Amino acid sequence: MVVELKTGAFRPENLGQLTYYVALVDDRLRRDHHAETVGLLLVGGKNDAVVRYALSAANAPVGVASYELLPPDLQRSLPTEAQLRRALLGGE
Repeated sequence: MVVELKTGAFRPENLGQLTYYVALVDDRLRRDHHAETVGLLLVGGKNDAVVRYALSAANAPVGVASYELLPPDLQRSLPTEAQLRRALLGGE
């Protein structure tokens, strides 16, 4: 499974990036005994119609969910935007 976190609202181009990651994992990491790689995009918000149209053309098994749809304990375990920035920027 490939999980991508986006702090903002879903945009159709996010799906292209996720399907790229799924294809990369399938090519480089997945073995014959593994199940099919699935992508999950967690976003800060989403418009269901935009997601539906974007997913209609997706070839990879991917899904989109907003943080609010996750159980509260999982929501609390996700890093905040500030934590992600610190991790990516080395503490800045």
